[in-house]
This record gives sequence, structure tokens and C-alpha cells, in this order.
Amino acid sequence: MATVALGDNLKALESPGITVSTHQGNFPLDAAVIEGDTLISAEHHGKSAWSSTAKITVRKQDGTIHQYFAKIIAGELAEARVLGEYSCMLELWKTMPSIVPRPRAHGRCHGIEASYFVSDYVEIDHRPPDAVNLGAKIAELHRLSESPTGQFGFRVAPYDGKLPLVADWDPSWVSFFGKLLKGVYQHDINVNGYWEELDGAVELILSKVVPRLLGPLEEDGRTVKPCLIHGDLWEENIGTEPRTGELYIFDSSAYYAHHEMAMGMWRVDHHNMASEEYRSQYFMNYGPDEPVEECDDRNRLYAVKERIMYSAHVPGTRARAQALEDMLYLIEQYAMEEPSSQFTRL
Repeated sequence: MATVALGDNLKALESPGITVSTHQGNFPLDAAVIEGDTLISAEHHGKSAWSSTAKITVRKQDGTIHQYFAKIIAGELAEARVLGEYSCMLELWKTMPSIVPRPRAHGRCHGIEASYFVSDYVEIDHRPPDAVNLGAKIAELHRLSESPTGQFGFRVAPYDGKLPLVADWDPSWVSFFGKLLKGVYQHDINVNGYWEELDGAVELILSKVVPRLLGPLEEDGRTVKPCLIHGDLWEENIGTEPRTGELYIFDSSAYYAHHEMAMGMWRVDHHNMASEEYRSQYFMNYGPDEPVEECDDRNRLYAVKERIMYSAHVPGTRARAQALEDMLYLIEQYAMEEPSSQFTRL
């Protein structure tokens, strides 16, 4: 991957443990990080389950001070992950820059097997986001967005945490979502192993429920607009600027999707935004598609993807069983004329 310069200054970040330049702070940086500017400090900042993160302060040649947020990722897929995050954040920033810290650079580190992502630093706290403001902002993002291909998907693989999503361009939402869910389920199997009842439920969801529940969105002259969604919009990926109250979103795994897909994340109880208020405020600004009476069941289906992805990231949680519970409900509603004894509600 070619290095992407940060305003002609930032070229590469190095993880702690490398010979470092002299500066304040507890996060070592290779001297190649700044060329022409003066590094003032680099400090560990924030928390991430899959990377090291830092706040960097520099004095530019004109004497002004600028701050950046940096993320260092190691491992076999580091390069693809930073490319994914940079691409997703750049797409969001281009669409609605008022709610996204500007992404600045990504590339390979020089001294170690790691890669970096850099954006502007924004001072935020993680208070529970205001539901009214958030609903309006995310609805605006979805309305403003335009898929460059007119299809669902993304130009590179987005990474949800350390795991890639299947997001190849597809003109059909039914087809795209089926492949997305199948890919997430494969991640879960790789981590948690095979579970016969879950496998049978996923098979019916993919073959019966997805076409039945999502198909009507694209029937009788209706179409689904591919909207740019954040992809992982839970409370830790939303920040509030303390002085202004403005909201910012970050740490994205974005792709173009049905706008209701974004609300699946706000249903699951392994995050703290499961309150109905968040979804209702969003739908006040961007209403559900027809058939409206099936919106809650579509939301339940979209939440299945979120529960299975969480299970793949955090083995042993209740999310896997909760995903099965949701799938069994949907199977009873949309895939069977009569309940089958093969599937027993948990």
C-alpha cells in the first residue's frame, strides 16, 4: 500500500517499542512521523479492543498547533483493516463532514509489521448521545448519501472490529443482505464452532425469511435506496463535543445499505442504545419503508446480524442464543405454515 501523506507531514507511525524521537508523552513515535513539523507530544488516548491509539500534537511550520488521532494495528490483516477504516471514514466525511473527524492518512509502518490510520483529533466525551439530535443527524447522513454505483456494498472490504464484512457490490438488497449475513455467520462458526440448531435456523432464514421479509421492499414498483450507513454505530463510536454538544461518529465499517439496517444495532442489548427512543427518533426523520407493518420484524432480522457478529467477537456471550431466539420467531412468522417441532423456542 502506498503511504498517504498527512498534509505532507505524516508518513508513518510506529508502535511502542521502536527507537523514538524525543517528545512529551507516553506513546513512542518514530522520527519519520513528522517531516518539517515539530512533534510536541504523543500520548496514549482512548481505548480499542483491536489496536493501539494515541493523541498526537505537532507545531506546524507556520507556528500553529494541530492535533491528530492515530490508530496502530498489527497482525496479518492490519493493512486491509486500515485501508477499510480510512475508506469508510473518508466516505462518511465526504458525505457529511460536520459529524465526522476528517481522515488524514493510512499506510504501513516503517519499523514494525503494523499499519496506521490517522484523523483529525476532536475533543469528545462518551455521554449517552442525545436521541433527538442523533436521530436527525443519522437520518440526514442517509438522505444525503448516494451510492457511486447505485448498488449496495462498498468499494473495499469494511472491517467490523478485526473481522471483514462481505460487501461486494450488488443491485439487490435481498441478495446483498443474504451474503452479508452468511459471511458473518461463518465468522461465528470459525470462533464458536458448529451448533446444529443454529445452523438449521440460519439456513431457513437465508432461504425463506430473507426473501419473504425483504423481498416486498423491491416489489410492486418499490425500490430501496442504497444509503451510506456507519455500520457499527454504538455508543462507544459516538462522541459529544463538550463545549458545543455536537455529535461525532467514528470507527466505522461503512457500506451502502437499506437505511433501516442502521437501526439493527440500536435493538441489541449488548450495547446501551436499545431504548426504543433512539429508533423512534430516527424514524421520525426518515420513516420506514413499505410495508411499514413489517418494519419491526425487519429490524429484528437486521439485529440478528449484529448479535452474530458480536458473538464472533466475544465468544461465550448470550448474543448467539439471542440471535437464535430472534431467528426462530421470524421463522415461525415467515417461513412456516405451521410451527415445526424441529425448532423449539429457547
